[in-house]
Amino acid sequence: MKTSILNRWAAFVAILISLCSAAQSQAFNYQSFVPAGSDQTIPGSINERGDIAGLYLDAKYALHGFFRSSGGSIFAIDPPGSTGTVARGVDAAGNISGYYQDQAGSYHGFVRKSAGQYLSFDATTTATFSIVLANNSAGELVGIFLDPLGGNYGFLRAPNGTITTFGVPGSAGTAAVSVSDAGEIAGYYTDTRNLQHGFLRTSIGATRSFDPPGSVLTLPTAINRAGQIVGFYLDSKQVQRGFLREANGTFISIDPPGSSATNVTAISPDGEAVGNYQSGRAQHGFLRKPDGTIVSFDPPGSTETSVFGITCSHQIVGNENSHNGVFRGFVLTTH
Repeated sequence: MKTSILNRWAAFVAILISLCSAAQSQAFNYQSFVPAGSDQTIPGSINERGDIAGLYLDAKYALHGFFRSSGGSIFAIDPPGSTGTVARGVDAAGNISGYYQDQAGSYHGFVRKSAGQYLSFDATTTATFSIVLANNSAGELVGIFLDPLGGNYGFLRAPNGTITTFGVPGSAGTAAVSVSDAGEIAGYYTDTRNLQHGFLRTSIGATRSFDPPGSVLTLPTAINRAGQIVGFYLDSKQVQRGFLREANGTFISIDPPGSSATNVTAISPDGEAVGNYQSGRAQHGFLRKPDGTIVSFDPPGSTETSVFGITCSHQIVGNENSHNGVFRGFVLTTH
């Protein structure tokens, strides 16, 4: 149970019925960035101001968090006592959240306040593993934790530090992966047959299970204020396909033309979805507009493009491989 849900999450972080019949072309402006000392740069998310949080690996393969302001300044994020840090998001007030590993090998959540002080926390007093996966603009945090028996549960941390833990009723494990500005949570859970399904948790705590038609495994990745949820699923032939779940519960499969595997990773407040897809030996980024048009893109020279977030002004953050295996971050804007 513990291994299954964590492996699914690791695969998820590390990675046809479409409303569009062909990918369209569009002009983009790319700005690359690399934190000082980074050998590999992996952005996590971007807020509406254009601030970015993420992680990088240094020359010794140690993990550090980073913050990049909308103006382009970058600094490292490492809570005191950490041996590895992952920054996952930035709220509207500039507070940075994520998780870190301590010297004993335990994982804890953290918030770095905009003034610079760090607050470390665990989902419960007995949690052996607390990981923050996402935040909203108000500073609510969601993630996953393990209890002493290895059980997997989701949690919601309010800006005042109050933590609510929960599990989907009847599940063998729960992970909360995204929280909207309306306070709704999207995530996935494992059933007693070790299969993953999506869920929506409302702001008052009610949970609803869902799966796209034909899915044998469902992994949501993001939810916006309108209640639209995106992610990916495996069909009966083990093909990975993207999906959009509308607030009314209807589904749209998202598969850019020529894709063999698709992951939808984020959605803007007005319903523009982004992600990446595999085609042959290359991986490309894509943008799906609300009318169903899909636009494929890659920074110049990239053979592997990953996308992690999009703002209301349609700034897109991701990373790319155009330097012989060295991944750099990028911010993309349309023009």
